[in-house]
Amino acid sequence: MIKMTTLHSVFVCIALHFIGTVNTLKSLQIHVPKAVLTGHDADLMCSYDLEGAQLYSIRWYRNMIEFYRFVPKESPATKVFPVAEIKVDVAASDQNRVVLTEVDRTLTGEYQCEVSADAPYFHTDIKGTMMVVVEPPLTSPNVTADRLSYVGGDHIRANCSSPPSLPAANITWYVNEQMVPGFTANHVMNFSNGYASSLATLELEAAVHSPVPTLMIRCEASIFDVWRSTSHTIVLRERSANPASALGRSLTGAATEACLPTILVILLQFSLQLLQRYGGTSIR
Repeated sequence: MIKMTTLHSVFVCIALHFIGTVNTLKSLQIHVPKAVLTGHDADLMCSYDLEGAQLYSIRWYRNMIEFYRFVPKESPATKVFPVAEIKVDVAASDQNRVVLTEVDRTLTGEYQCEVSADAPYFHTDIKGTMMVVVEPPLTSPNVTADRLSYVGGDHIRANCSSPPSLPAANITWYVNEQMVPGFTANHVMNFSNGYASSLATLELEAAVHSPVPTLMIRCEASIFDVWRSTSHTIVLRERSANPASALGRSLTGAATEACLPTILVILLQFSLQLLQRYGGTSIR
């Protein structure tokens, strides 16, 4: 029969083991870029604090499939698993960092880092986050407006379209180089290949007494913080609500004044001809 003191010692050892396990691995953090441009490299970082314990292994997963492992006690310490489209720069990767080269759209997904402490604890922790591979549009956004001139009080409508991309681009409006915080309506059109285009509408009312006689309108398309492009600028010019008053006199009045000297000369010549004709008859 096992003595009670022996059982007590076993339970104490088990308790100490679990207490040590809980406190062995701390501050596990994963740093994966939120977005990366297609064809570029992606740096994946995993930081942790083993509190003096030895590292057993680092494992990286994409969508729960392991593609990279680092085990210090093995030789070689680094092992890369054949996962479709994943290219690891082994020379630049270690127990904290994994570098993926020439990423493409298929590598969008959740990436996880798993850290395990060595004996006697073998405590393991895992964390993950998403990464999106961005395929930007081939051209810049295009802006159009329903008019090229305006008077105060006119309702102005402009459209901005961004070509297909992965994912769809966000659109921001600028009027006279000031970002427009509202008045936008965004529409995304999805395509069967996963790409999507964006269309945004800006509606505004021209100020009646504006100190600036022009409106410069442009739009900007962006995807996360990895791609940004701007459209050309449309310039809308303010015109007078009453062109006649702006000229100082009507076009009809101006034409009449210009014709008066000519009419007087013609009348004078006609009068002289009459005098010469009838004056000559009386003399004979």
